[in-house]
Amino acid sequence: MLETAIAYKDVFPRAKARDIHYRSLPIEEDWENAVEICSKLNLFYIVTEMFSGTLYPTSNFYFQKICEIKVKLDEWVKSTNLMIEDMAKDMLEKYEKYWDSCHSLMGVAAVLDPRYKMKLVEYYFPLIYPESAQSKIAEIRQSCYDLLVDYQNRVATNLKDTSSVGGSGKSGSMSSGVASVSKSEHLDMFDQFVASSSNFSTKASLTSELNFYLEESVLPRTSKFDVLSWWKMNGVKYPNLQKMAKDILAIPVSTVASESTFSTSGRLVSPHRNRLHPSTLEALMCARCWLWNEGNGTCSKFSGLEACPTILDEEEDEELVVETS
Repeated sequence: MLETAIAYKDVFPRAKARDIHYRSLPIEEDWENAVEICSKLNLFYIVTEMFSGTLYPTSNFYFQKICEIKVKLDEWVKSTNLMIEDMAKDMLEKYEKYWDSCHSLMGVAAVLDPRYKMKLVEYYFPLIYPESAQSKIAEIRQSCYDLLVDYQNRVATNLKDTSSVGGSGKSGSMSSGVASVSKSEHLDMFDQFVASSSNFSTKASLTSELNFYLEESVLPRTSKFDVLSWWKMNGVKYPNLQKMAKDILAIPVSTVASESTFSTSGRLVSPHRNRLHPSTLEALMCARCWLWNEGNGTCSKFSGLEACPTILDEEEDEELVVETS
């Protein structure tokens, strides 16, 4: 809206000359503020267009954009324009409420993008944390390692449960004499040694897998790059990292589409919905996405749902209820 108004700046004085009731003619200072604010808000417009569409991007895009916003807000706080300074302070205060709780995991998501790896973190953190950049970078690297170990432990636990179930049938057929012989061998300490050495070798292999991935050169940064397809093809090379990437990159970077955020019907995420169980939120998000696509004629695979009400119909029904009440 501001951009459109600025384009018709010369029309406003003519409107005042033609309409005696027009009393809100902006002065030159107002236009200067409008131009500067419009240039600042353009960044948020681009990010909103990327994150709040009905087709959600993968989480590896989030870190770069949110760091860019942080750097810009820090610059705007030092602006000589008092209006820009006050606006930036308010925005930065709201921004920092969420930054500490999400930047670590989203940093891991950026590391899992072979176009960025640790390079993106190493570029932005000195700008965001001038005095503690190295420790913050080390935290992201350690988070990657900790997550990788956690995924490996889950796999090992599943394999152990599977082997114990498979071996239970064989144990019943063993004679008591063989069992007594095995007990008499006193190899409990040997079993502990094998377990500890296996655990050490597993951690070493995980570290080498992560280090090997990070030490490889980053890929060229192209807009058509499909990070999910890349991990699908490189799963043999990085099996444990692939499992982690499959979950981390699937995290939605937005829970509300821009069509809902700026809707006059008030479709906002309330504190009640923020406290819903993640599985419930996932079901609501998927159902809304499917119904929205159906309302736009893109739900060709679900021919049996042609009789289902669309999101647009639902909004019309809500408006009707409000009017009648």
